[in-house]
Amino acid sequence: MSTPSGSNDQTRRDIQQTRAELGETVAALAAKTDFKTRARSKATTAVGGLRGRVTEAGQSAKTRATQLARTVSQKASKRVASVEQKSQHTIGAIRGSARAGAQTAGKAESSVVTSARAMTTKIGSSVRTRPIPVLAVTGTAATLAVITYRRRRSR
Repeated sequence: MSTPSGSNDQTRRDIQQTRAELGETVAALAAKTDFKTRARSKATTAVGGLRGRVTEAGQSAKTRATQLARTVSQKASKRVASVEQKSQHTIGAIRGSARAGAQTAGKAESSVVTSARAMTTKIGSSVRTRPIPVLAVTGTAATLAVITYRRRRSR
């Protein structure tokens, strides 16, 4: 029994195609059973994804930290300016009060000095007329004048 040559060629092609398909199937099965290579591939993919997420998280944290630092700096600058304004106002008010107090103290001091001079003049004329009792009263009056003057000054 002889077969035509056309039929043999077709059979050979079918055999070659079947062998190629069988080779691909065997390679696919071998790849599925190669656990070491599959694990490495999964680990490499996981590490790559993790690196990407870590890099992204780092950038996000850096951006957020920069924004927060800028916000805090701006708020601090505003508060410093407000405190500076208030302190300048307070310093001005204190200086005004100090000037007014000094003027009042100066007036009070000059009235005390004027009163003391008037008393001294009176005492001088009294001493000439009655020397001994006037000297005792004068010492007491001078002491009281000094005590009064010091008390007014310490307030």
